[in-house]
Amino acid sequence: MASSPFIEYGQHPAAWVTSAIPAPLMRALEPRGGVPHAVRQEIERQLAEGVPASQLRERVERRWYERYAHVNGAELPMRADEIALALVAGSECPLGCEDGWLVADSRVCPWCRPNGTVVDNHPDDLTGGRRLPGPEQVARAEEVRALMRNSRRYRRPPG
Repeated sequence: MASSPFIEYGQHPAAWVTSAIPAPLMRALEPRGGVPHAVRQEIERQLAEGVPASQLRERVERRWYERYAHVNGAELPMRADEIALALVAGSECPLGCEDGWLVADSRVCPWCRPNGTVVDNHPDDLTGGRRLPGPEQVARAEEVRALMRNSRRYRRPPG
């Protein structure tokens, strides 16, 4: 079955999504009768819920290369059914992200991939700490800007 990046006229969306299953996994599934019924049912369920076929297909490809492309040898045939279902399974995230990415907002999912920033609670009164006088603050800020301008990372290209 040849895989096409575009759904062909008259092709069922579920068949198009299924054609994105990578060849090594398909070879492992063939002795078991091909794509498991649970995988086909999951694809059909998600299509009925309004998940676009292109999103499912991208999910299959992304998850294969991110999670399962390294599985080979005797392990792949043993886990083939499990892997095939994991490639198409919907997100467990309460925000409905796509593998840690909120597609509609074009940003990282704060539930699945929190940024790890820790905010310490500070007392409201910060008068006890050392503070730079105004002119010294300005001078330090100018030093930082000068270093940034002169570094290779921030240097403008010639021309």
